[in-house]
Amino acid sequence: MERNYSKGFTLIELMVCFALAAILAGYAIPTMQGMLKRSQGTAAINWLVGSVAYTRNAAITFDTYVTICPSSDGHHCGGAWHDGTIVFTDANLDHRIDGDDTLLRRFTYPLAGGTITWRAFQNRHYLQMTGIGYTHFQNGNFVYCPDNGDLHYAEQLVINIQGRAKTSVDINGDGLVEDRYGHHLRC
Repeated sequence: MERNYSKGFTLIELMVCFALAAILAGYAIPTMQGMLKRSQGTAAINWLVGSVAYTRNAAITFDTYVTICPSSDGHHCGGAWHDGTIVFTDANLDHRIDGDDTLLRRFTYPLAGGTITWRAFQNRHYLQMTGIGYTHFQNGNFVYCPDNGDLHYAEQLVINIQGRAKTSVDINGDGLVEDRYGHHLRC
């Protein structure tokens, strides 16, 4: 007489597998959340790098002053940087689209959260580039802060007088990005 053996799992084997899966998920989920928050900061900084590089290249191409500013409506300066930005020629340096000024591009913020602040010499709420690609005496930095204000996920983009962008890094290995003076970013 032949015996039929089932080729499935016993209840104990299934419970052990589910327990191992739960333990592994317990370790993986916080890691994945951290990676997601870090990638959001990277996306925000990359968005700014593209926006500033476009502004600088437009200033050089048109050989005139070009302004980038935050814009909540896509047509006028105003609002927060994380509302989006507009880039336009600004021959009279009044940081408004008027006269012969031309709206060149609108950049839509790629994230649903986080904030961006601009801190610069002369405390302006916009950034202007000259016809040779330099800032108009406005070297400064953009700081991205996540919604929860956790400095572990804050990022900084520094714009020097030549209009070049550089991201700040964690110099001392404590998991927090430092500014050029060695201080932690502020959110």
